[in-house]
Amino acid sequence: MKPLTSKKFIIWVLLTLNLLFAFVIGFTIPLLQSDSFYNLGFIMIPLLIILNYVILDRFHYYTKHVKERGYDQDA
Repeated sequence: MKPLTSKKFIIWVLLTLNLLFAFVIGFTIPLLQSDSFYNLGFIMIPLLIILNYVILDRFHYYTKHVKERGYDQDA
């Protein structure tokens, strides 16, 4: 059961990182009003989407793995 706890911790760390990226994007996009084409939002938003996909894919893999093994543990 110990590896399952570490996997839950890793998932929470990834979700926290995702929320931090969203927080940074939310604060930087209003400050990026300029005439230049370069915009940090064009870089950060796709990275946020990719990170969210990776986190959800990992979460789905862990839950599927736990269900196949038959662990019955509260979240």
